Amino acid sequence: MKAVRLLQIVLLIAAVLYLVLLHDMNDLNVVLPFLIPVPPALAIVAALGIGALLGWLPGLPRRIARGRELRNLRKRLAELEGGAAVTGSKPFSQRPVIPHREPTGGTGTRSMEPDAS
Repeated sequence: MKAVRLLQIVLLIAAVLYLVLLHDMNDLNVVLPFLIPVPPALAIVAALGIGALLGWLPGLPRRIARGRELRNLRKRLAELEGGAAVTGSKPFSQRPVIPHREPTGGTGTRSMEPDAS
């Protein structure tokens, strides 16, 4: 298990334990404007949920666009791969990339001395 995932699980367990203890220790309810009185733990959970939703919503359009683009690219790749398999064409020819060259003489090693011509 990755360390980040383990840290997330530990923090989630700590948050749940905190909320349970907060709920058990407070007998009073919190009165929020325009709402009925609610337990403090429920108010905290609602605030965290609304905050997570508000943090997730701005990235949603971009995530949808990337998903659509990925789907289109996979579809295009499948079409291109299917076209190559049907025609049986090979992307490279059978001839060598570097043609065979005859040696020009000498031992094949370079000397550090300048040419005497």
